[in-house]
Amino acid sequence: IFTPNWIVKYMVQNTVGRIYLDNNPYETQLQKKWQYLVTNHPSSDINRYSELTDLRVADLACGSGHILNECFDLLYDLYIAEGYSRSEAISNIFTYNLTGIDIDARAKQLATFALLLKACQKDAAFADGHCLPKVMSMPKVYGATFLDTTDHFSCAYQIEYADEQVRNELVEAFTIMEQADSLGSIMKFNVSDKTIKFMQQCIDAYESSPQYEEHFQPIIDGYRLILALTEKYHALVMNPPYMGGGNMNEALSKYVKKNYEEGKADLFSVFMQVAADRLKPCGKYGMINMQSWMFLSSFENLRKSLLEDYQIDNMLHLGPRTFDELSGEVVQNTAFVVTNMEPDDNQCGVYFRLVDGKNCADKELMFLNHAEQGAKVYYPEVLQKNFEKIPGSPIGYWVSVCAINNFRNKTFGEYFFSGHGLLTGHDESVIRHWFEASYSDIDFASTSLDEFHKKGNKYSPLNKGGESRKWYGNLSLIVKYDYDAINVLSKYPKFTPQNSKYYFTNGATWSEITSKSINARLMPNGCIFSHKTPTAFTNSGETLPNLVGFMCSSVCNYYLNLINPTISCSAGTMNKVPVKEVELWPYKEAQQNISISRSDWDAHETSWDFRENELIAARKLCDGNAADLDMLGEDERKEIEAERHVPTNSHLLSDCMQAYKQKWERMFMQLHANEEELNRQFIDIYGLQDELTPDVPLNEITILQQGEVSIE
Repeated sequence: IFTPNWIVKYMVQNTVGRIYLDNNPYETQLQKKWQYLVTNHPSSDINRYSELTDLRVADLACGSGHILNECFDLLYDLYIAEGYSRSEAISNIFTYNLTGIDIDARAKQLATFALLLKACQKDAAFADGHCLPKVMSMPKVYGATFLDTTDHFSCAYQIEYADEQVRNELVEAFTIMEQADSLGSIMKFNVSDKTIKFMQQCIDAYESSPQYEEHFQPIIDGYRLILALTEKYHALVMNPPYMGGGNMNEALSKYVKKNYEEGKADLFSVFMQVAADRLKPCGKYGMINMQSWMFLSSFENLRKSLLEDYQIDNMLHLGPRTFDELSGEVVQNTAFVVTNMEPDDNQCGVYFRLVDGKNCADKELMFLNHAEQGAKVYYPEVLQKNFEKIPGSPIGYWVSVCAINNFRNKTFGEYFFSGHGLLTGHDESVIRHWFEASYSDIDFASTSLDEFHKKGNKYSPLNKGGESRKWYGNLSLIVKYDYDAINVLSKYPKFTPQNSKYYFTNGATWSEITSKSINARLMPNGCIFSHKTPTAFTNSGETLPNLVGFMCSSVCNYYLNLINPTISCSAGTMNKVPVKEVELWPYKEAQQNISISRSDWDAHETSWDFRENELIAARKLCDGNAADLDMLGEDERKEIEAERHVPTNSHLLSDCMQAYKQKWERMFMQLHANEEELNRQFIDIYGLQDELTPDVPLNEITILQQGEVSIE
């Protein structure tokens, strides 16, 4: 029972339950019982059926039957509500309504047993197994199985022999099933109505009087599976398997690429295509899988197809910590319901943002109490066509119309060049800390690759990410990049000197692997940047602080989290961010933040630009000749001098410490005030006052992070 039970109930109630209510709009008692049912916008087209026995429900990756059991409970309630006896309800569910399929034979056994126990709880007469649930695994058959057996079967049961068309279609189907242990429920069978009729006739004859089971059972199991995987269902409910394309075996990978091109990135996305293909018109599928399909570029074609051809009824965006058995942020989930119906221009979906829930139970409470949670959890009228207005069509249900309209402006990639840098292919041989090499072998001043090689130095500063730090810093590594080193690196197949014409040029850089937001920094002249630190460049160094300021703003991170809310932010992702009114981007505060952060970085002996111990600098502050104040404006400098509460011309260590403390408290708070002012200005430029606030928590200020201060 891996999938949380309340999420299973949500999926079942909003597929099977919703279809029943659409056909029985005056039913109220059951609706009150289904606490996870979402109120959708009414649709003129619904999935109609005649009798309850016509309602087809399946889980094509059923595992041990958790979802099947919840489907059973709901279907049982429907039958009882319509006046059927307990025995009739169970028999009909097992015979007509419910189908389970799994690739694992032991899982099939467990699911069958679980459903039989469920039936016995309702009616002990089913303990004798006279009526068993329809749960299947993969039969052991081959292309020759059908040819070797079919004529004997027809003779034994006095059934008309299969004609050439039927034979050819079934031989092809049985040949595909030779790889059933790898393919499972994603197998596609091209069989005509004539062949379907033939298979059903054989199954009925065999079930009425089983004989020669050793020989006939495999072919009958094959027929049952083919019929189950070509059936059109009213509702499908699944937690499909998750497997990236790189982990698939050869048979599975080849079959997926040929038959499920849009979903080939992962097995769960393949099952999204399988589910859509197996639905009746206006049928519904409910699924819980990884949230990556909502945002990543590898699923872009899948998203576009879904948005154009199907209707998202509702979604629980669960995020991390959905499964209590799994810790960390890696597994991030979403549960959703999709209708097999082309959406109209006014189609809206209902979304619940539960990503901040601390655990599964917390997410459930957020969902149940969404009315009290407010607009940050409950999004009741999200226009589906708006997703297509965002680059890559991510499922950005929380984004306002104003934020979406900003995508009408040019993109970051149209204003600036950004890209990834040097991939050495063998870091161990060429990358060092700067203090590990002879200082005279390091070139800190070159402005181009040609200049670096002409000087004949061995090492260049290397920008290669590091700790979470904004504005300036994380400059402690060097890379050996003379001709000898390049000759050695060229022997490694992964060696890739990307965008080398931008080496040694100042730019705005960030670490590709991030936490909650990117932390952009100024990369000074003289550095090579690595493949894990994408960097953006401007035509003019004078506008570089403006660029760093924008990239550090809450507005930039807002759009990055919309386009690709993962722990990775590539140059390609940054290039999709909308850019608006560049001429109004603030300069002063950004430039000051860079200066303050650079002073903080260079105040430590681990910086190659370290010049003076901070207590000595504080002594000069006590003496009244602090050059550090020069980086501030005249008004700020006068204010600091007027409010300084340390005696001048003092040589006491305590007074120096007090001066040091006052200096960096002011710098810290100035940086904090500047960041909030930058946020305010960018929010005004982009018109996002209703989405964002300029507030910056003190613990997100990234200077004095080496134990100097403690932010409570």
